[in-house]
Amino acid sequence: MTTPVSHLLNFPDEILLEIYKYLLNVHVLYAFYGINKRLNASISDYYQHISLTNIAFGQSANLYRFILPHIGSQIRSLTINNCRSVLQGKLFSQYFSHQMSHVFRNLQKLRLLCFTADELHQFCKTLNHMECLHQVEIGDVLTDQLTLFEDVINSNPDRITSIQFKTSYITPPTIVCSNLLDLTISLQTLDKVLSLFAMIPNIQQLNITIDETSLAHVSFDAAQPLVHLKKFSLRYFNHYWSFEEIQSLLKQIPYIEHLSLQLSSSDTYFVDQEQKLMDSLPETVREFHFSLRYYYDTTEEIDCHALFIARFPMICLIDESLQQAIIHTIPYRFSLLHLSFPMAKRVSTWKNYLDVEKFANYQGMTLAESLLIISNCRKIKEIDIQYDKNEQTPAGMINSIIQQPIVSLPNLSRLRCIWLLHPCREHQSFKSILRAAPNLSELFIAFDNLLPAFDDQEICNLLSRRIIHLLILRPVASTPTAITEDHIPKLKAIFQQLRHLQIDVTNGPSIDSIVLAVVNVFKEQCQLTSLVVEGQSSCEELKSNARQWLIDHSRLSSDSEFDAEFRHQTNRFLLWM
Repeated sequence: MTTPVSHLLNFPDEILLEIYKYLLNVHVLYAFYGINKRLNASISDYYQHISLTNIAFGQSANLYRFILPHIGSQIRSLTINNCRSVLQGKLFSQYFSHQMSHVFRNLQKLRLLCFTADELHQFCKTLNHMECLHQVEIGDVLTDQLTLFEDVINSNPDRITSIQFKTSYITPPTIVCSNLLDLTISLQTLDKVLSLFAMIPNIQQLNITIDETSLAHVSFDAAQPLVHLKKFSLRYFNHYWSFEEIQSLLKQIPYIEHLSLQLSSSDTYFVDQEQKLMDSLPETVREFHFSLRYYYDTTEEIDCHALFIARFPMICLIDESLQQAIIHTIPYRFSLLHLSFPMAKRVSTWKNYLDVEKFANYQGMTLAESLLIISNCRKIKEIDIQYDKNEQTPAGMINSIIQQPIVSLPNLSRLRCIWLLHPCREHQSFKSILRAAPNLSELFIAFDNLLPAFDDQEICNLLSRRIIHLLILRPVASTPTAITEDHIPKLKAIFQQLRHLQIDVTNGPSIDSIVLAVVNVFKEQCQLTSLVVEGQSSCEELKSNARQWLIDHSRLSSDSEFDAEFRHQTNRFLLWM
């Protein structure tokens, strides 16, 4: 008797390897591990880098029982992601929290994404005695934790050399981290840089982002010099940097070779003919990337010729309506781009922006205006069109948007994610992006922007084929329309490839009816693996025992493979199927 498996065994290894390319590594393991020695050998390269994401609850449980214990010693990097497999970290800990150093004894890099701070605190306790583990990445922490930095450092004492905090601001450690050589971190305020420098004396690569607004002058003259630092990146737009501040900072990194600065300023020393910034760079600098949001009184302050002929050439993009200019080295080597529409019209070639991965809305521009910027970012991965919470869109502006010609977009094959919270309903511009993005898979959108799109058949067809992760955000302030359980059947009809659904009804009605509507309406769409609903619940049973509540009130039974939980810290209902 022939079976699909026996047909598969007839394929040569070259064909099998081509098949594997279309699957996540964790799906390759789940589908092909253990069939026979030949298939095990053909997928052995997939053992080294395991990413536990985009996988169903039952598949994860089987991986943990029957596969990972046998290949754990071959795993070099491991990612545990709660973003889509929303309780992945909880299930992983149930199986491995007491045997991490035994099962994953050769693990070198660990990535933990979308955990709460308490979960991370407990997880870090399991990492002792992992002799090979030296890299840790923490992303999208869902709650605040003052001791998170020290939790990571102390998790595997004297071994951690690289930490990447890709999340909101982190409190610097109060202990000296002599082993730390590579650090990415977001800090709350500029003065925290001084205390951080004192705790990382041997750092070689340092990437700092600061978000909070600060008008206070800061001197770095008393900071601990980082004599081993070779690569330094700083992004801080919400501070009017003076030239003296930058000078004092540069003195503390005397042997820097690769320097990247993203700043804001109104100091003419950055833009005048003398170009003192170039003279202040340490002699060791071989690579310099610079982006400055400059606030001017008159355009005569800016010497564009001096900028262009500087040691590291720069160009100037001016917006006279804002009295601002963006000045940057060419090509532009930063992943994040902020430009206004008038600035974008001054861009001479898209070839300067091949490193841009994300465009974020600037000054509340329309989606149609954003297309000009997007067209110059051929390798963009994410578009974030936000809105001003106090912004009202007059009828005249809406008519102007409708009549505005649509910019032709190139093929955006790398675009994966769109955030769309702008209050204007610019369907033609939205369709233009959807047509240009064949690999788009994530849509994060305010519900009152999504609701009118239900009546546009082309938009529905494009969304149906592409979106696997949908986040419906609370309504925008100007035209609030809340999602209810009555809208769920339409969502199911449109988003036919959907795997992960998140709905934010914060400050809205109780989440109970929406949860049940999704679970019951999607009963025939078995590929839906996760549901997150953020908001309040009036049901004590749901909050105390979400799994049993679903068994009692939905199609799910005690034999179904799923887990559910209500997180009081974040007001989130989580379902993983």
